[in-house]
Formats: sequence, structure tokens, C-alpha cells
Amino acid sequence: MKGETVARVILWLLWSLWTLACIVLVLGALANYLASRTQTLPLVLQPGATAEITVYRFINDPLRLRLRYADDGADPAIDPEVRLRAQTPTDQTEFLAKSRSGAPEAETTRALESVERDRFAASYFGYGRGDALPRGRSSLRLTVLEVDPALAGRAASVDLLPPMDVLKLTDLDYLWLWPFFFWQPVALLLLIAGGGLATASIALRRWQRRPRAR
Repeated sequence: MKGETVARVILWLLWSLWTLACIVLVLGALANYLASRTQTLPLVLQPGATAEITVYRFINDPLRLRLRYADDGADPAIDPEVRLRAQTPTDQTEFLAKSRSGAPEAETTRALESVERDRFAASYFGYGRGDALPRGRSSLRLTVLEVDPALAGRAASVDLLPPMDVLKLTDLDYLWLWPFFFWQPVALLLLIAGGGLATASIALRRWQRRPRAR
């Protein structure tokens, strides 16, 4: 009986640790997904056009924006001007599309940099205020202020980039979430461990019933 009790206690502890690990994995993977997903706002490049999206952040976060539109085969050395205004519950900042990045493709990608009076602030805090997106649930509203006639009326999209991704950490405050990019191997290990615990539990029950059958 003493060995049986010890086995039951050990199994109970192992099942408790396994359940806790599963809960941590699920919550961490969900938090990682929220912190690493790119949200896209469809936007017509026409003065006065607007787009709005709901955002969630775990901590105060600056705006990281990227403009995308179909390449029309124009001279890649010429980047038509696009100026937007971004409004959040805590900030209102104007953004200007920078030079296109990467090799010529079917889609043109241009980073959006905040327009600041202080040039040093503009180059260092290129995304606007650090608390532009406050912690918790908030919103982002984009308004087209100016657009070059070459792009007027074109369909485009603005990406709200996440505070972290699998290759780099944009914000070190999210460092604790980075391991959850690899939740699949951990889930597989937990599944194997769960199978082993289930087998041990079934074996213990059968062992407990044998003396009673006699």
C-alpha cells in the first residue's frame, strides 16, 4: 500500500506539472501571436481617404508602419510623395513614405517615417512617440493628407508592423515571448509526455484492481 500511495502522489505531481506546462504554452503561444502578427489596413491613396483598425498591445508601443502598393513599372529612382496622418488615443503624427526598399518586384514597399520638427528625433524615433499605441486595446486611424498625382486613386495597404518577429526583437520588453515562436516542438514533447503519463496511470489502476479480483 505504501508503494501504491507513493506512485499515486508522484503521478499526481507529474500530471499537475504537465497541466501547468500546457497552460503556460497555450497562453504564451497566444500572446506571441498577438505580439508578432502584422495587421493590414486597406487604403485608397486619395486625399481625405481614411482607414481604421483595432490594435492590442501588452505594453506602450510606437507606430511601425509600411506602405505597399502595386508596382506600375515607373522609374524606381522616383518615389512619389505620400503623406499620411496617424491618430491613436494618445498620439497624432504625420508620416511620410520613404524610398522604396528591396529589389523591384510586383509590389512596391516603402517604410513610413514620422515627420518631426526635431531631425534627431525623427531619425531616432522614426515611428513617432513611444506610447503612440497604449497598453491594452486601442485603435489606429490613418488619413491620407497628400499624394503625388502619379499615385492618386491607387489602391494600397498600410502594414502595422508588430513589436517582435521570429528573426529579430524590435522591443526587448517582449524578450520573454520570443521562445514561444517554437511552441510546436514543445507541444509535441508535451504530447509525448502526456501519453506516457496516461499509460502509467492506466497501468497503476490495473495494478490496483488485481488484488481485489483475487
